[in-house]
Amino acid sequence: MAGSDFLCCTLVTFRSGGYPGGHRAHAGMLELGSRILKKQEGGGIIDSYLFRCGEAVAFLITHREEAETALIADGVIGPCREYLLKKKLVVAAEPISYSQCSLSFNERDREDILILLADLPSPDLYNLHLFRMFGDPFSTPRLVLDETLREGFCFETDENGGAGAYALPEDTYRLLASIRNPAGCRVTGVTTRNGEAAASVTLPADAGSAGLLLRAGGIFPTIGECIEPFTIPYMVRSTNGERGMMPLIPTPLCDAQGTRSGGPPRIVCIGFSLAEGRLTGPADLFDDPALDTIRKTGSELAGYAAAHGPFAPFL
Repeated sequence: MAGSDFLCCTLVTFRSGGYPGGHRAHAGMLELGSRILKKQEGGGIIDSYLFRCGEAVAFLITHREEAETALIADGVIGPCREYLLKKKLVVAAEPISYSQCSLSFNERDREDILILLADLPSPDLYNLHLFRMFGDPFSTPRLVLDETLREGFCFETDENGGAGAYALPEDTYRLLASIRNPAGCRVTGVTTRNGEAAASVTLPADAGSAGLLLRAGGIFPTIGECIEPFTIPYMVRSTNGERGMMPLIPTPLCDAQGTRSGGPPRIVCIGFSLAEGRLTGPADLFDDPALDTIRKTGSELAGYAAAHGPFAPFL
């Protein structure tokens, strides 16, 4: 889609380094990044929000399509790197690599967006979750019950460097046959049948952290339906190839860091309502006691996996 009247939401993720070790991103650095973004509001940026999950950092910006997102990202990440160097929290002076994704659309009367950010797992973790959101009626009942979703959705994939496209429900088995091996195929985006942007995953896969942008409600799954796939602590691959798979645990922002070796990996989800590009929020959507049993199960699975030591049980 193109057109200067379209609103664009861009999510940028990077790994900043943290303290102690990679426990969490430094609060002073987060404040600095937020101030830099706020100074640009009213220019190329309409609104912004910066947050973290462990040492993974992400910021959302809303803008019109002509905004120079690469310059904006460099203008935030560069000073954050300098701050960490001065604090001696990092020792290398190399630039921080980042990944990003975008959704461009005409705002609906009610526009809700969700942002997910994970620390430790590889970006292909969203293969299963996106299928359950946009292709599994047992997770998203409105795929069957609501005519506005019954036509299904189209999945875009990166398959060993090549692009793939699948229209659900008729391509369900073909899609599953491809994305079941996430190392070779990862979902990069989801649209409606008429091309309306629904979801976008951060790229490139080997930079930044695993981030996901979603539109919710109306012609898309509801917020609850988007959350439902995370009510099972599925096993996910780590960015560290020497580690086996570990359960992914949904956590509120206040608990978005791990102390045990290998994690277990955490994921946070925040939600906003949009009006003329301005953000209302965030709502910390995983800050819900109903998810406590999922967190307990995930922690128990992580302990079982960690007990294998060098003999990784899930590869």
